[in-house]
Amino acid sequence: MPDGAALIRRYQQRKAERANFDERWESMAPFLAPSRIGILGPYTPGTKQSTGVYDSTTMMAAETMAMFIAGHVINPSQQWFGYRLRDPVVGALDSVREWAEECRDRTLKRMSASLFYAEGPESLIDYGGFGTGFLMTEEAPQPVNRTLRGFRGFYFHAEKTGRFCIEEGADGLVDTAWREFEIAARVAEDRWGRAALSEHMQTALRDGQPDKRFTLVHAIYPRPRAERARGAGATGMPWASCWVELVSKHIVHESGYTTFPAAVPRYHKTPGEVYGRGRGDIAFADTWTLNTAKRMGLEDWALKIRPPILTRSDSVIGTLKLTPAGPTSINTHGMRIQDVIMPFETGSRPEVSQLKEEELRKSIREIFYVDAIRQLLQVEKSEMTAFEFAKKIELLFRLLGPVYGRLEWEYLHRVVDITFDLQLQSGAFSPPPPEVFESDGQIDVEFQNPIAKAQRAGDVEAFLLAVNDMAPMGQMKPEMFDIFDPDKAAKGITDIRGVSATWLRTTREIAALRAARHEQDQADNALAQLEQAAGAAGKAAPALKMLQGDGPQGVAPAGR
Repeated sequence: MPDGAALIRRYQQRKAERANFDERWESMAPFLAPSRIGILGPYTPGTKQSTGVYDSTTMMAAETMAMFIAGHVINPSQQWFGYRLRDPVVGALDSVREWAEECRDRTLKRMSASLFYAEGPESLIDYGGFGTGFLMTEEAPQPVNRTLRGFRGFYFHAEKTGRFCIEEGADGLVDTAWREFEIAARVAEDRWGRAALSEHMQTALRDGQPDKRFTLVHAIYPRPRAERARGAGATGMPWASCWVELVSKHIVHESGYTTFPAAVPRYHKTPGEVYGRGRGDIAFADTWTLNTAKRMGLEDWALKIRPPILTRSDSVIGTLKLTPAGPTSINTHGMRIQDVIMPFETGSRPEVSQLKEEELRKSIREIFYVDAIRQLLQVEKSEMTAFEFAKKIELLFRLLGPVYGRLEWEYLHRVVDITFDLQLQSGAFSPPPPEVFESDGQIDVEFQNPIAKAQRAGDVEAFLLAVNDMAPMGQMKPEMFDIFDPDKAAKGITDIRGVSATWLRTTREIAALRAARHEQDQADNALAQLEQAAGAAGKAAPALKMLQGDGPQGVAPAGR
């Protein structure tokens, strides 16, 4: 069994290395995503999260960007990914394609029945705003009050920024994660049993304090080969999963994963850093300036609404009554009232401040692509066709394309790989066709979301442009189109556009259709030939009669 004290020391080292990021995230959190505050210290539930925040432009921009990406990358109303066998021969078989689509449909259905479409966008807020998201994917735990047999479904949980530590593997992807959280003693007992708990937790249960909370550290790391050789079952899996109580360093539970269970997308990476940096880092200078300007504007607003009162030092004036109709005694000593008491004029120019504030808001929205999103989503039916609208959306997807590549590998691929592995290990899929076992068994993932389609749409556009360019010459020389394979072109276009295999004819159905069409063409040709022969025979009948002696009256046939 791993050493709990060594795991805690390792976790504390990773946490100390994260200190500079913690300070920056804590200063960004109130303006970017207030629910992430409390990184540097204990957070009291229910307290105000936006103290000192006077403008919500950055919050709305970050959420708009995250929701837009989520709506077009992991939209529950779309079949946003698909499975495909890597072997092109086996993968093209109709039975294999139908099995892959059935597996995809089952996965999407189980995702919809879980919290994936709630927790996924939460992790994308951290991804786009702070630079690093974290989405934990596991099989749902066994309920306490009943027993579920078979695959229990998915459990997704988005860890907030500053609540996890990560490490990279040799391939540059995250392969180690540390999570710290509190758990009630009774919940820990329900999950792992009283005998597995530390002495502190067992004492709380014996003393009638089942809701007393304890801090646990969940360590997920590549299990060394020596530990794998000694372990059995879950304790021999490639990734170790250890739950350690922070104070006593007691290992409450040890298990494992066959696949790294966390999707950790990073927006941009600075060389030498493990954590990413998001659009919130770029916008923070404008965010801070805008918030300061808004605070100063509110202070000036208050001065204009209730300005300070100026009085002469030698005047005799009673206590000012600033309430409506409140009387104030005053002796002007013969001077005019405006020479004795007057409001203070600040001399400020709020129109200048408002102009600068709007410039800062525009800059923040541009950083988070909000203006581009709003502009491209504006549809004037009288002025824009469906094709033009699709092209506008495609332009925005291509704008996000450079960062989409990392999001696809570190987020989408991880989620799809983990969910597929969990279901396969639990027998939650139908048995695959025998041909699958004759291949190498490698299954690729092909994403069908609009951003992925926009990146592949160039192939379709290139093909259509080539056909249009060749059309004038093709009228004079049609054989030049023989360079194209119509079947391959049709299959490529339907694949890129994400047309469901259930809507397409199978290879066998296409062959049968073409054979029937060929037979029909042959029958039509034979009938046409018969009709042509009959027509020719009809025209030759008069001449034949003349040759047989049945010619016109008064003309004797030759030879009589």
